[in-house]
Amino acid sequence: MEFRQLEYFCAISELKNFTRTAEALHVSQPSVTKAIKALEAELGLLLIDRRQKQVHLTEEGQAFLFHAKHIMKAAAVALKDMERYRQDKRETIHFGIPPMVEAYLFPDLFTKFKQIFTDVDLDVQEFNDSEEVRKRIELGELDFGIVLGEPGNARENELIIMRDSMSICIPPQHKLAAEKEILFSQLKNEKFIMQHPNTYQYKAVYEQCHKAGFVPKITLCTTQIKTIKQLVANSMGISILPDFVTRSEKIFVRRSLKPALKVQIALNWGTYKGLSAVDTQFIEFIKDYAEKNFTS
Repeated sequence: MEFRQLEYFCAISELKNFTRTAEALHVSQPSVTKAIKALEAELGLLLIDRRQKQVHLTEEGQAFLFHAKHIMKAAAVALKDMERYRQDKRETIHFGIPPMVEAYLFPDLFTKFKQIFTDVDLDVQEFNDSEEVRKRIELGELDFGIVLGEPGNARENELIIMRDSMSICIPPQHKLAAEKEILFSQLKNEKFIMQHPNTYQYKAVYEQCHKAGFVPKITLCTTQIKTIKQLVANSMGISILPDFVTRSEKIFVRRSLKPALKVQIALNWGTYKGLSAVDTQFIEFIKDYAEKNFTS
């Protein structure tokens, strides 16, 4: 089985015509016909129904198309990944981050990175949540990403950067501002300002509210952390955010939660990613940065 045969087969499954497929691939029609017949002969199956002017895949062809597309996609990811090893290519690390990291952890990290890796580009993309970052990494669109999640042991493809507590953020004049520690059950009638449902913050807070016997009343969901903080200061609701995001704020007050809510920030890379020399150096850089700037 040849890669060229899979390419022709995927193309003809979409264009449904041998002539148009040949034109799209800039080859002769006999070349396409010969490649498809050779593929069918090797598999011992009829993949394409040629009885009509517009070709159609047989049942076997539809089943094989799933595998062909998977192989083509994996090959494209492999080709892109291998570019990192070419000497004629300037090294680029494709890096994904969620909103909290973009505003509060990344600027200093990026500055120190550029001071050390002067000949490496860092292509940074912001996504709505950590789940989207993980998805893009597994698809091969990103080399690394910073993700937030529940504290635990690091996976094989993760490096823990820091662990932090999450505190409730309330207006200074709020009735609970006098409390040193606030129970989730005390928040039953409060209006919550949250990040989007796929974020760790949303899921963790929602779960604790559910355990306390109520469903949180959510006024607004947004990716903009500054917006969340200003709305809390304006008495439009309360929010629960990591301390590294709120520690220096004076426009609202922070109080501890009971039960305590924790968050883990980690560097993530693909499960099957082959690490180049630059990748390994980048991981070591993040590890050294975390040890110097954060405590577990």
